[in-house]
Amino acid sequence: MNLFPVTEEEKKEILKQYNITEPQIKENVEIIKEWKEKVPHLPATITDDFITKVLLKNKFRIERTKEKLDNYFTLRGQNQNMIRGFENIVPSKHFGLCLPMPKLTPKLERVIIMKLMDVNPDIYDLEEFLHLSLAIAELNLQFDESIGIRYIFDFEGFSTKHILKFNPILAAKHFVFIQKAYSCRIGGIECVNLFPGFASKLQALLRQMLWGKLYDRMKIYSDITSLSDIIPKECLPCEYGGSCSNIPDLLKQWDEVFKNHKSFFIQNYNNVALEHLRLEDVKTTEEFGPDGTFKKLTVD
Repeated sequence: MNLFPVTEEEKKEILKQYNITEPQIKENVEIIKEWKEKVPHLPATITDDFITKVLLKNKFRIERTKEKLDNYFTLRGQNQNMIRGFENIVPSKHFGLCLPMPKLTPKLERVIIMKLMDVNPDIYDLEEFLHLSLAIAELNLQFDESIGIRYIFDFEGFSTKHILKFNPILAAKHFVFIQKAYSCRIGGIECVNLFPGFASKLQALLRQMLWGKLYDRMKIYSDITSLSDIIPKECLPCEYGGSCSNIPDLLKQWDEVFKNHKSFFIQNYNNVALEHLRLEDVKTTEEFGPDGTFKKLTVD
């Protein structure tokens, strides 16, 4: 299975959109590699392909790519509890769904659907749900050539009992982490199937989780039929009125993906910054302190 299909025509369109050529990309990769030789705390195992993927996710901006490469190895090393156990995930057995769709949108984005597959609030565990999402983010960075992600948050079956177990600080850390460490560019968040009276509660929760442009990219729809105005049917599973495969069949394919990448997840767990070789102090960001502690969100 091709994890994240991108057609040759779409690849050409992406290069055109960023006004860059294959030879220029190779030049950029060499510039990054020369810089990496002067940064001994980064692993020696960084491949040209991985550098190219990070360049793509950062619009081929060299300085931004350097920053995000450092973030990837540093933040994962500081927060290894968040990335532990990816190799044990079986998507079809999970109570939550985090499902990348095989076709890109006209904006060259990858659609990822997130929802509860088992709506029993007693088994709902936000941290476990976000752990699945991080594993998908890892694979997306490593193997996807799309320019970004468009999320569908489907709240079917989500109830007040789920809200009471929801931790906005944990969710906010997750969204910062996938952007800072995994170079995830979120083009939009489409929210559907909210129960009556939940829209205002959701907006309050997401305002705590998201900020700036990301919050502005969130849209709320009354039902899934409205999605076709934003996302073409060929980018949606049949359960959402799309022409793609059905969710159970897609999950079977992703079970195989995780099975086939078990050794990758195990090896990559320790593929982090070598802090004892760092020449300069760890750079802090608005969201993470020097030890990787999340500090962005203040909840009233």
